[in-house]
Amino acid sequence: MTSGRLPDPEPAAAPPDRVRPSFGIRFLDGLAGLLAAGILLVGVLLMVAALVAPGLLAAAGLGPADGPGWGRVLAHLGVGVVGELVVRLRGGWPMATRIGADAAVTVAVLVLIWWAWLP
Repeated sequence: MTSGRLPDPEPAAAPPDRVRPSFGIRFLDGLAGLLAAGILLVGVLLMVAALVAPGLLAAAGLGPADGPGWGRVLAHLGVGVVGELVVRLRGGWPMATRIGADAAVTVAVLVLIWWAWLP
């Protein structure tokens, strides 16, 4: 007579395409995610500043501000949104495509920083 409890099933082996990525790939995933989120946050903050600053400066009696311009603000938002989209969708992609997407996001953010912030 048994206790009525079924034996624990054997754990299923992970499919071959779902092997845990190496440290280098996980690092690249994390770096791309961090850069995409950071550049999107900077873009949102720049947009808020561009919308709010003129009124605040006028109320404070200060002269007009010379900000980064709408082109740079929109570039930050665009690269951030596309980067976040890639980061969210890459989970089921083949490893080579995933590495390429992470590298593309990283390069896009670095090029944007160089273009928008360095003289």
